[in-house]
Formats: sequence, C-alpha cells, structure tokens
Amino acid sequence: MKTPAKLLALSLITATLAACSDDNNGNNTDPQNDPGTTANSDAGSDTDGSATTGDNTDGSATDSGTDGTGTTDGTATDSGTDGTGTTDGASTDAGTDGTATDTGTDGTGTTDSSATDAGTDGTATDSGTDGTGTDGNSTDSGTDGTGTTDGSSTDAGTDGSTDGSSTPPGLSDGEVPPELPDPFADAIPGPSSSDPFGSLLEADDESATGGIPTAPKNLRVDLVSNDWAEINWAPSNDDGEVVEYNIYRSDGHVYTVGRDQTDPVGGTQAEIDKIWQTTSFIDCNYTRFLDRLHVCADNGPTPGNTYSYQVTAVDDEGNESLRSNSVTITYHLEQNAPIPRYEDFYLDPSDDFAQRNNFTQSEWFLDEFDLMFADEFDGDSIDSSKWNTELVWADNRIINGEQQYFVDALNDTEFGYDPFRFTGSSLVIESVPVPDDLRQNLPPVCDEEDPFGVDRCEFLSGALSSHDKYGFIYGYVEGRMKVSSGAGALSSFYLYHRYPGEGVLRHAPEIDIVEYLGENPFGDEDAFQTHHFADVTYDTIRSAPTMNFKNPDGSLYSDGYHTYGVLWEPQLVIWYIDGVEIKRMTGPMVGRQPMNIVTYLVAGSGWAPTPDVNDPDLFPLQYEIDYIRVYQRDAYQGTSSYGN
Repeated sequence: MKTPAKLLALSLITATLAACSDDNNGNNTDPQNDPGTTANSDAGSDTDGSATTGDNTDGSATDSGTDGTGTTDGTATDSGTDGTGTTDGASTDAGTDGTATDTGTDGTGTTDSSATDAGTDGTATDSGTDGTGTDGNSTDSGTDGTGTTDGSSTDAGTDGSTDGSSTPPGLSDGEVPPELPDPFADAIPGPSSSDPFGSLLEADDESATGGIPTAPKNLRVDLVSNDWAEINWAPSNDDGEVVEYNIYRSDGHVYTVGRDQTDPVGGTQAEIDKIWQTTSFIDCNYTRFLDRLHVCADNGPTPGNTYSYQVTAVDDEGNESLRSNSVTITYHLEQNAPIPRYEDFYLDPSDDFAQRNNFTQSEWFLDEFDLMFADEFDGDSIDSSKWNTELVWADNRIINGEQQYFVDALNDTEFGYDPFRFTGSSLVIESVPVPDDLRQNLPPVCDEEDPFGVDRCEFLSGALSSHDKYGFIYGYVEGRMKVSSGAGALSSFYLYHRYPGEGVLRHAPEIDIVEYLGENPFGDEDAFQTHHFADVTYDTIRSAPTMNFKNPDGSLYSDGYHTYGVLWEPQLVIWYIDGVEIKRMTGPMVGRQPMNIVTYLVAGSGWAPTPDVNDPDLFPLQYEIDYIRVYQRDAYQGTSSYGN
C-alpha cells in the first residue's frame, strides 16, 4: 500500500509526465544537440559531433558544513537569507580571505559566502584548515560538495578502509558496509518543483551604477562526479560590457572564461561559446581542454578532494567585481562514497535507500528492486511490443555526421536488408555497405549535404528504441553485450528522453550507459560514459566530459561479453561495468523526465572514422546483445509506462 508521501511523489511525477508530453516528439532542432555518441578528447582534431546522444555531443574538508549542491557552507554562522533565496554575504575589503560567514542557503541550497574584492584569496580558513585540500584523512563529519560526505572521515588512527573479509550482520555475503554520512546533519535542500532546473536563478536584478560590474549571483553546483563538477551562476551587469569571468578555487588556481576566447578546433570552440552563453563552467572538462586553455591535465580536481569556489566578473575597462557567494565541492571517491540525506520532490523524506547502501556492486542493492522490463533476445524476431526499429525522428534526420542508415525492419519489410540476426540466445546487429541495388530505397535525407562533410547513408545498420513501448523515471538498467571491435564501428547503449519538456520543465536528459568505439583512433579502446541535458534558460545542450574506463584485466571490452549498467535515482547516477561501480554523478541537474532505452550500431560518423569498404574482412560489423533489463524500486514503479 502506498503511503501519502509516495502518493504525493507519484502525483508530482504524473504532473511532470503530462508537462513533458509536448508536440516536440523529442526532436531538438539545434544541430549541436543530437543523441547517441560521446565526445572524445580533442587531441588537436575536430571531434565535435561525437557528443553522446547526438552531438550533445578534477583537499578534504575538515568542517561539518555541507557543499554547494544544495548544501550549506561549513564556515557559515548565521541564518539570514536575501530575497532571491540566496544569503547576503557582506562585501569585505581587499585582502580578506573570502570565507563564508552565514548559513543561509540560496535557491539551490548552496551557501552564500562573504563577497570579497578582487584579489582576495577566497580560501577556507575555519577549523585551522587552509582550504587547499587535505590528504583525505579528515576526522570530522564534514559532508562533501555533491551532497556526499567525505568517505575518508574516520576515528583517529584509522585509514577509512573497511575490511571486507567478514560480512557484518544484515549484509549479503562479501558485501562491505556503506560509508555513512553525518547522521545529525540536516537534509540538503532540494530544488523547487515549480522551477526544478533553476531558470529563476539566472537573473541578476542588481543594476550596475558605474565602476565595477555587479558580483555574479546565485553561484551553485549543478553536477559533481569523481573528477569533474559543473557550476553555474547568473550573469553580471555592467554599465559597459562584461568580457570575462574569473573562477577562484580555494587552492589558489584561477580559471578565466572570456567572451573572445578562441580555439582552432570546432568542438572546443563550441564549448567555449557555450560556457560564455550559459555562464556555466566544468572543472575540469578534460574532453575539450586536456592540454589547452584550462589545461585539465595539470589543473583538474582529484577524487575525494574538497575545494571552494567563487566567481568574479571583469568589464571592458578592466574593472573586476566583488566575489560571488562561495560553494564547496568534495569530489566523489572512486567507490563507496557516502551520500548524505537530501531533499527532492521525487524523494520520500523517509527514503534512506541512498544512505544505507554500498553501491560499489550492483548485486548489493538489487534485492530492493523488481524487474519491470526485459528482453532476453532468445526468439527469432524483434518483439514489436517492446521495440521500435527506428529512432524518435524516424527518417527525417541524421545526427553526428553518422554514415549509416538504420533500416526500419519492423515497418519496412520490403527494404531488402534486415540488420537484425537472432542466434537463439542473442541478437546480433550487423552493418554492411549499402548494396547498389538498394540505394533507391534510401530516404531523401540521405541525399542532403552533411555539416560534417561526410557521405551519408553509405552503410546499413539497425537500431532499437523503446519509445512509446516502454518508458520510466528512475531505476537500474543493465545490458549484457559484446561491443563491436570493427574499425569505424560505434556500439551505443543509452537512455533518452521521449519529450524534451517545455518552459521551466525543459531538460531533455540523456544518460549514456556505454559508448564503445572499435579501434579508437583517438586513444585506447575504453568504455565511455556521459550525461547530457538541455539548459532550461538558453535552450542549448550542456554535456558532461566524456568519462572513460579501461578494462582492469587489460583486455579489450570487444573481446567478449560484459554487462553495462546504470543506477538512476533522484540526483544520483552511478555507472557499472560487470556489476562494479566505475563512475558516479550527483546533483540537481540529474534528469527527472521519463526516458526510454536506445541501442544501436553506428558505422562511421563525425567521431568514428569511415569503415573501409574495400576491406572484405571487416564486414559485417557486429554488435551482439544477450539481454536488456530494467529494475525499479517500489517508490518509482508507478512511472513505468507500457505502450502498444
């Protein structure tokens, strides 16, 4: 029986479902905002169209304050807030340390520290620490900047590790207890259900009166992962023009983002322009800036370390504003990072699932889930009650400079080629060059000029999408697959929104569970993961850095079958390979809209090189799928939607 709190959560979800069902049909018209591929490090080449899902395609804290993703600042000592939902930090003279002096939170739950003049160091100085990040052996109950506590907090003399040789009572065999957050800490405030993605926080109502620009307002944390985080702020006003922002990190490093910054690589320039347009910044986007501009290889944050951030604006006369409020971020440990209590309008206040579980292995929490959707692919044809063999935009669009045409085998049975082959226990998607006698069956979009300068529809392949067949909000999704090893092949498995949403609910989320590039020309053949969403204010796709993971045993993932999974919860995403956590992400920009399952085999794209049609041993390119399953906890099973 559902409790009133669960009924309230379901009613909110139902309202969102209705609000998302616009007539956009998931079609984002921005050519930079397509689903299905992950951006690779520029490495001097233009890999712009590789954003997954369609071109959407790095000191431990010693205080007890929570971080800026909806957390209070550990240096805060009073509770006044201003009319925008942010605290009023009093401006201090140059030379002050910029530490926060109140506990009022802003609209996203981040604290507001004292604004300081340009040139202050902004370092945290409470409890005797210098804010530059300690070795992770903190001995207090401070929480981290993603809404998680620093998992290295332990009693004096311990190292924070847990001996898994014996299993404590109540845990499954071999399971390690979770690192627990401060049980006395207040829950981190969550976003408003009427403005879940912060559109109202993008306005600065303060007028410039001459001289320095207004200080950036509403600095907040949107997302935090193991070695990157994304912050956002409202743009400053000036009687002239604001031409750059300085991002001060508590270890003394300063990033500068400027209106006129340039890069010769198209994908990197697009990211520079997006940073300026949306007044958002990723520390550090190693996909685009590994060894250029922000030089993430040297400056990026490290898992488990804590930093505070402030932002200033600089105008066209060189005047620098006071500093913004401060936010604090602790980057997630690589595994078993503790998760404090947090508020979300999709989360029952009594729901402690995220706090009492160790998410290092998927088997340690799946006993709380029920199987909601599954295809074992042990038949002899595509199950049309579960899948479409076309994407949501059908034949009307080609994304990311892709060079294959996805044959709609269910609806176009006379096309002349079926990319789906069944073995009796698995499905194999096969891609081949387009036979000359079938070119006449290709749609008009294949004849259009591609912005990536490639020839379209040179190969035939297959795609599965569960849109209008099965969709859901929150759960654990897993597939067992053998990804393709072929040069130019891209095996893709991800979650994608059916509708992007409207107004303050526009978000258009995508979670890439795995993207695998056969014979990767840009580096090692790693498994890639990422996340994309639409900026609610500027209607452009914002993408996480392309995260990657090497096979621990040194072999290639394409050498055999592996399971690829993702846990999607309110403000929490954890990626898994073979049931083991590999990456984690938290924050209010985690998707809250219904998503469906997509998987396919790309042959050549703006990221994957064109397969050599003259190599007879290369074809057919093959991507093999054993099963795809979706599990949900009871709290969210009401969001599962089944179609025809």
